[in-house]
This record gives sequence, structure tokens and C-alpha cells, in this order.
Amino acid sequence: MGHYMGGQGVTEQDPLRQAASRDTGKPSLTDTPASAERLDPALLKLAGIVLFGAVAALLDTTIISVALDQLGEAFTVPVSTVQWVSTAYLLAMALVIPLTGWCVDRFGAKTTWLSVLTLFLAGSVLCGTAWSAGSLIAFRVVQGLGAGMILPLTQVILAQAAGSRRFGRVMALTAVPGNLIPIVGPVLGGVILNGLSWRWIFLINVPVCLLAIVLA
Repeated sequence: MGHYMGGQGVTEQDPLRQAASRDTGKPSLTDTPASAERLDPALLKLAGIVLFGAVAALLDTTIISVALDQLGEAFTVPVSTVQWVSTAYLLAMALVIPLTGWCVDRFGAKTTWLSVLTLFLAGSVLCGTAWSAGSLIAFRVVQGLGAGMILPLTQVILAQAAGSRRFGRVMALTAVPGNLIPIVGPVLGGVILNGLSWRWIFLINVPVCLLAIVLA
């Protein structure tokens, strides 16, 4: 791993730190405004990788909304109990967001991103194997603890790689999933429930997260 996101030192396979170290915030004499703001292929690849994780984390905030009735029937519990499947995820996300800056300073952006994405992946697998409403709620907390840091880390990683001159353009990329997921999530959830078990609401994250981890 480490093709697109850096560790502690700058290497040939470390475009995140290379981009940050190259950018001084001042255009060179040979730079034109267009070239200074252009998103190069390496940065676009990095954006694609980290946005995989962001999409998965955001998707789980809305995709579950169409499955609440089916979960209540599967576990024979009232909807008021099943609603904690969604609430627990959101509360866990909110709990860890303030810790993101400290983790980045202590462990580095790449290590933190891989760790929380792995935690989110583990939580997704556990949710897909839940045997009761209580276990599903507990596993959603695990999932949310990972998801909560994925979203701010996406912005941190891309901001470091883009530098000041390309900051605005690359931040526009991170806004795309946030605008689309509220629409896509329930639709995708309905498609999954029509053809598959409710467990695939969570297991659909597995290939997405594995691909992001491998590419990172």
C-alpha cells in the first residue's frame, strides 16, 4: 500500500506528501493560472480512492431508512427499537469527529484513514451477520466510529495533496457525494431489498472498502 497516500517520509510513491511539499502557495514564473489550478492525474486518482470510503460512509446514513420495517419484522421488534440502528450510527459518527485532528497529528493521515476504513469495513461485516436488534445496534456503533473520521479525513488528505492553489477545485469534488447520497441511498436500498436480503444493505460496503484499501 502507499501508491497514492503517504506515510511519514516523502518517497516516489507518495504523491500526497510530494504535492504538499511542492506547493508553497505561490505560483512560479512559468506557471499560468490554468496550469497552477489544474488537477493532475495523480491527484484525481487520490481523490477517487479516498472518495470510495467517503461514499460508503455517507451511504450508510441514508440507505438504512428503507429497511427499518423489514428489520423490525426480521427481529420481531417495534420500529421504535429498530430506529436505533440509524441513531446509533449517527451518534457514533458525531462522537469521533472531534478526535480526527489529534489522530492525524499523532499517527498521520494515511495511517488514520486506513485504520478507520478498516474499522468501518469490520463494522459492516458484523452488521451483515447480526442475529438480533441489539447486536445490530452495537455493530452499527462500531461502523459509525469508523465512518465518523472517514469524512473529515477525506478533506484533510485532499487538501494536503492539492495545496492552496487547487484547494477550491478539489474541495468541490468532495461535495459531490454529499449532494448525491441523500437521493441515491434510499433508491439503492430499495433495489437491494427487492432482490436480496437486508444483510446486503451492509455487506455492499465490503467490496467498496476492500478496493479502497488495496488501491491505497
